[in-house]
Amino acid sequence: MPATLGHAATITLKTLPFILIRMGLYLAFGFLFCLYWVVVFFLGQGAAVIHDYARVAVWIIALILPFPLIKLFREYFLYVLKTAHIAVIVQLALHGSLPEGKRQVEWGKEKVMARFKETSVLFVVDRLILGVINAINGMMQGMANLFRGVPGLQSIVGLAKVILRFSLTYIDEAVMARNFMREEETVWQSAKTGLVLYAQSWKQILKTAVFLGIAAIISYGILLVLYLIPFLGLAGLYPKFKILFFVFAFIFAAVTKLALFDPWALTWMILVYLKTTKEMVPDRSWEDKIALVSKKFRQIQEKALTSGPTRAPGP
Repeated sequence: MPATLGHAATITLKTLPFILIRMGLYLAFGFLFCLYWVVVFFLGQGAAVIHDYARVAVWIIALILPFPLIKLFREYFLYVLKTAHIAVIVQLALHGSLPEGKRQVEWGKEKVMARFKETSVLFVVDRLILGVINAINGMMQGMANLFRGVPGLQSIVGLAKVILRFSLTYIDEAVMARNFMREEETVWQSAKTGLVLYAQSWKQILKTAVFLGIAAIISYGILLVLYLIPFLGLAGLYPKFKILFFVFAFIFAAVTKLALFDPWALTWMILVYLKTTKEMVPDRSWEDKIALVSKKFRQIQEKALTSGPTRAPGP
């Protein structure tokens, strides 16, 4: 693990252009999201003049409204960037450098578009992979459910599930990484094989995944405390707006984690996945097991059988 940790840190630093772009996007989104809650706050205060329930209605609507916008931002601004970053990570992991004279952001985007042709294909593949990962996760969690009735263990099982949920955040990106290692396969064949190999090797991968899940929770907690210190000070000076300052602290803690911690965690998970599955051969019995519990995996299977090559293999 220490060797992989150092390698992940080295590759993460080499992909600094991606990290800076991510940071800029997340910070911009964070500021806009804070501005959104400022507007909501004043609208709620104005609605309270009409009726106190009107203010509650404004806040309920405000909580629901951002979800489609966040999804739009995540899908149309971050998916291609994230996958281009993955392509560069794989290239650096396998070859140590990019082709001479290539700028990594442009090169990564070129690889993504050459591989997936259209962003819509990328979104569909990514969504299906995530759905199958959740199904595999459910298979593993099913074992933990047996202990729900044991006194004193319910809270432990609940905590374990939270950690596991955080742990598997980067698995879908690791499976996507295989697309840039095996370009002779179609994206659907690569997704199917990558998911089967994950299921076969989950014990080894889970060790790193759980560590990253715990680290993600701890890092967010530390960042939240660091942001709460100045924002609570501002709340003391302007008590009327204290709820806003609390919201700002949570938003900026999340933004900082996504911009700085996630690229390193993503790189580490990809390296562990590629190393663990490198010599593995897909086991048909595991493919059948996943197909039984996941309709989305069956869709990937069908696509893998019917789709032709999306591109010629790279040199």
